[in-house]
Amino acid sequence: MGNERSCLVYPVWSTNNKQQHQKKISIVGCGQVGLATAYSILNQELCDHLVLVDVNGTKLDGEVKDFQQASAFSKRFSTVVGSTDYDITKGSDLVIVTAGAKQRPGQSRLELLNTNVKIMKSIISQVVQYSPNAPICIVSNPCDIITALASKIAKDLPPGQVFGSGTVLDTGRFRQMLATRLDLDFQQVSGYVIGEHGDSSLVVWSSVQDGGANLLKPNQAPGELENGIHMEVVRAAEVVIERKGYTNWAVGMACADIAKAVLNDLRITMPVSTSVKGYAGVEEDVFLSVPCVVGANGVTRDVELDLTKSEKNLFQKSASIVWTAQKDVWDSI
Repeated sequence: MGNERSCLVYPVWSTNNKQQHQKKISIVGCGQVGLATAYSILNQELCDHLVLVDVNGTKLDGEVKDFQQASAFSKRFSTVVGSTDYDITKGSDLVIVTAGAKQRPGQSRLELLNTNVKIMKSIISQVVQYSPNAPICIVSNPCDIITALASKIAKDLPPGQVFGSGTVLDTGRFRQMLATRLDLDFQQVSGYVIGEHGDSSLVVWSSVQDGGANLLKPNQAPGELENGIHMEVVRAAEVVIERKGYTNWAVGMACADIAKAVLNDLRITMPVSTSVKGYAGVEEDVFLSVPCVVGANGVTRDVELDLTKSEKNLFQKSASIVWTAQKDVWDSI
C-alpha cells in the first residue's frame, strides 16, 4: 500500500567511538530534491541520525534501504530512518522541508503557490509539535512565499527559526558561472544574488569581487557580460527542467551547505530567505533572500548591504512582485 506506515532503522558502523552530541536531521518530502539533499548530507557525513518522511510508505522503504547500503561506505556512525508519521522526527536539530508539488516545464515557482500552501499547513504544525526548538529550512517552491507562510503558521517560534534556502543556490550558480567566464578558481569570486528565489532576483554587482577587487568601478552599471550571466542564473532551473524534468543535485548540495552551518553552529553569512520588512525600504510583509548569519538557531540576524539606488529599486520591485502573489492567501493563515 502506498500510504502504509513505514519505519526502518539501520545503523552504520564506524571505527570512531568518540562520544559526541548526536546530530539529527529530518527531511520532509522524498521527491528528487529531498533525496538529493539526503544523499548530499550522508555523503558529507554531517549527521548521526537522518530521518526521511514521505506520504508514500512503500517507496520510502526502498529509499531507506538504498541509503543504508550507500551509507555502509561512510566513516561516521549514522542511522537512517523512514516513516510516514512525524513522531519519528522528534528532537531534530534541523528540519528541511522539500515536500510540495513538482515544478512542471514552463511553470513558474509562483504558480505552484496554491497547491503548496495546503501541503505546508499540515507539515509545519506536525514538525513544530515534535521538534519545537529545531530550525526549519523551507526548500519547497515558491520558496519565499512558502517560507513566509510557514513562519506565520509557526507563529510562536522565535524570528529566524523558520527560514528558506532562498538564493543560496542562485548565488552558487552565479559564482560558478562568473568564475568560468573570467577563467578563475571558484573561490576567487565573491558576491550575492538576493531578492526572490526566482525571476525577480538581482545580483548585487556593486559588491561583487574578482580576486579581492571590485569587479565594477564605483557607479559603473553592469554591462552585457554581467547581464548575460544574471540571465543564465535566472534561467538555470528552467533549462535543467526542460532537459531532465526536474532539478535536484545542485539544490541538494546547497541544502547540505545550510545543514553544515546549522549543525556546527558556524554562524556564517549565507543568502537565505527571511523576513525583510523594513530592509532596504521594503514595506510589504514578505520573505526574500539577503545575507544572513546562520547557526544552530537558524537565522540570528541579517546583514544590511550597502545597495546602490538601482539595486535598492530592484530589491523593492522583487518584494512587490512576491507580495502581489502572496497577499491573496496571507490573511487566510
